[in-house]
Amino acid sequence: MGTGSGDMTIWILLLGGSMLFLFLPQWLARRKESKKIATLEVGQRVMTIGGFVGQLTKVDRDHNMARLRLGEGIEVDILLNAIARSLPETFAWEEEGNSSPEE
Repeated sequence: MGTGSGDMTIWILLLGGSMLFLFLPQWLARRKESKKIATLEVGQRVMTIGGFVGQLTKVDRDHNMARLRLGEGIEVDILLNAIARSLPETFAWEEEGNSSPEE
């Protein structure tokens, strides 16, 4: 007689747990990404998902775009989502005056 109510509760809990298991990681990843984008500032050194390293010269959050200086006279427009991470102000090999880590 009372087993129908108990079975329904178990199914609702399983469904709720499944939804949490499926959607919580995506929600957390989107939240982390939006926090990263919110902290980007002009002058900051960043690395793109393609491995390019440069300095931000423009950040336009309204259009999800940024301008990145890769070298003297070389600037490219990129999507904010293409920025993998920010970097320290300088690298050890740049401080020594080298143009690349292999030299």
